Amino acid sequence: MKKKEIKKKLEQEKKRMREFETSSLSSNVRNGLIISVCVIAFVFLMFTFTKIKTGEWNFFTKENFITYAAEIQTEKITCGSILNRKDEEYFVLAYDMKADNASLYTSLTEAYNNATKKISLYKVDLGNSRNQICQGDTLSITNDVKNLKLTNPTLLKVKNGKIVATINNYDEIKIELHKYVD
Repeated sequence: MKKKEIKKKLEQEKKRMREFETSSLSSNVRNGLIISVCVIAFVFLMFTFTKIKTGEWNFFTKENFITYAAEIQTEKITCGSILNRKDEEYFVLAYDMKADNASLYTSLTEAYNNATKKISLYKVDLGNSRNQICQGDTLSITNDVKNLKLTNPTLLKVKNGKIVATINNYDEIKIELHKYVD
């Protein structure tokens, strides 16, 4: 009899072990899912908090409900595309964007962009190796891009694909651009 009782206890013990392993496995899976959801929620909250804190998302201002009219932006272009813009009339400001006085022209273009203006303004970086073809010591204005030579700085006014005015002095460029600034 003792053998039968021992055998029976052994079988009961094996059965309890199987049940424990099954419940342990489902418990581990459930805990793993809970931890994963918590980590994902934490990352999402941190992302959202960062976007709100840096001002990229402004949920609490009325600016979100304002519809803005299309704005003309200053666009950086290459020398070869000076005369083929879609606009009927526009400015092209050519200067070395890595020169010591580049901040002067950057502030001019920012002031121009912040105002209500009537003409687009494009920038050409004369310090860029792609624009070396039109950089020269003396100003040579033609309506052929291959023969066009610009000095640092030069403001071109282009109308209907033809250069109608050039300015290559900072003070005169400032005066010309400020005509369009309110």
